[in-house]
Amino acid sequence: MIINKILKFSSVGALGSITNISIYSMLVFVNINYNIASILAFIVAVTQNYTLNKRWTFKDHNTKTKKKFIKYFILNLSSFMINLGVLNLVVLNFDESNLTKIIGQILGIGVAMGFNFLGSYLVIFAKNSEEDVTI
Repeated sequence: MIINKILKFSSVGALGSITNISIYSMLVFVNINYNIASILAFIVAVTQNYTLNKRWTFKDHNTKTKKKFIKYFILNLSSFMINLGVLNLVVLNFDESNLTKIIGQILGIGVAMGFNFLGSYLVIFAKNSEEDVTI
């Protein structure tokens, strides 16, 4: 059922967000540029999320993962651009304090999540079965 997939996807996303924000915050607090910190945190979180979504959310046991990971990475890169846009809008319109940077990162992740789910569900892990359409 799609509701189960959304709940699992959200759980994976929450874990990915925790990973992302933890790495991002740590890098910002050691004075790494917030855009670079965001890129590094994204790379770690997207790899973690792909693995969990593939195995748990969408139960994709196909062993040919390289091509699918590249598609997933490109989709998430698009989401990341949304995230980075929101982050920079927040920082540029408020201030460059560490707290503002972290709030901007959290807001950016939230805005990008819906786009990311739809792309994952409809493109990356799409299946042609009736059970996936059931709400």
